[in-house]
Amino acid sequence: MIQLPRDFGHDELPRLAALLERWPRNIPCAVEVRASGFFHKGAGEQQLNRLLISHGVDRVMLDVRPLFSTPSGSDSRLFKARDEKPRRPPHVLSTPDRPIVRFIGHLDTAINQRYFAPWIERLSLWIKQGKSPFLFVHAPDNREAPQLARHFYSWLASGQALPALPGSRGVSNVAFLRHQGKSVGYRTGHRPRHRIVLS
Repeated sequence: MIQLPRDFGHDELPRLAALLERWPRNIPCAVEVRASGFFHKGAGEQQLNRLLISHGVDRVMLDVRPLFSTPSGSDSRLFKARDEKPRRPPHVLSTPDRPIVRFIGHLDTAINQRYFAPWIERLSLWIKQGKSPFLFVHAPDNREAPQLARHFYSWLASGQALPALPGSRGVSNVAFLRHQGKSVGYRTGHRPRHRIVLS
């Protein structure tokens, strides 16, 4: 995954194009943009999407709505997380076969439930289409991210036949699962310590 800085705008797309031209075709790639110009459905965003599609590259879908849904108040975790994440609208665009969603959660479980519900429908649709979606889950306190990721995965699995996640707390940081020959992935906000492949 290539995460571009907030000041990487439309005028620098030729640099991204040059990188993608050199990117090995056998290694999947996804790009996360943060500059506001890529979120207004204008010429810059259209050019970006065409560039990604032409190279078979996924656009990372960043959903920060839960994080910014309430005032931070005096909670330092919310304040710090908001300072680190760009406030951008989520743009749902599955370009090739590995759509990637980065969901930035809130400290309030009910808020997370409300904002994640539409993603359940979308992730389910992608899986039925034979795509391999990946879900990255973050939280204002990333020590809570593994539990949140597992909750969302269980919610998704309740509507279709997906493999059960390992029960050990020690393997909760990152998992790549295979379902009927396709990958179903989830990752939390922690740095990965384990990689699990289930067949």
